[in-house]
This record gives sequence, C-alpha cells and structure tokens, in this order.
Amino acid sequence: MAENKHYKPTYTPEEAEECFSWLEQHIDELPSALRLSPSINIPDVRSTVTTFIRKMRLQMGKKPIFAGQFAVLLMIREHAQGLLKPKE
Repeated sequence: MAENKHYKPTYTPEEAEECFSWLEQHIDELPSALRLSPSINIPDVRSTVTTFIRKMRLQMGKKPIFAGQFAVLLMIREHAQGLLKPKE
C-alpha cells in the first residue's frame, strides 16, 4: 500500500499545476476505484480528482488546508503512473 510521503504544508503553484495537468491529461486512464492505504479508499477516482482539482485551483493559495488533499492527488498520480501503459 502507498504511504503518504508527499505531504508538506505548502506547495508551489508550479508543483500544483504540473500535477493537475498530468491528471487531467490522463483522467480517462485512471482506475475507477483505488485503495491507497488502509485508511485511504477512493471509490470514484475520476470524480475525486476532478473535484479536488476544481476546488484547489480556486482556493489552494489562500487556504493551506488543501495541502492534504493535494498530497492525495500526488499519491493517485504516482500510483497511476505505475499502472498506465505508455502511449505510442
């Protein structure tokens, strides 16, 4: 199971946008559900990713409470990168 090694109190706008862009480009290839750890189960990955990105683009710079949610997006991306087949 994945460990949340991505959390930090703040992220740069560049870090956030790079992750958001990658996830948006690969949204159709993400698994439908994902268990990242015993305590992190995401029953609808695509909806979760879309909702998190939309909310974070509006609020992330203003409210550091979104840092935990961003760390989850980083975990989803890391997991998905191991699952996705390279595009030819």
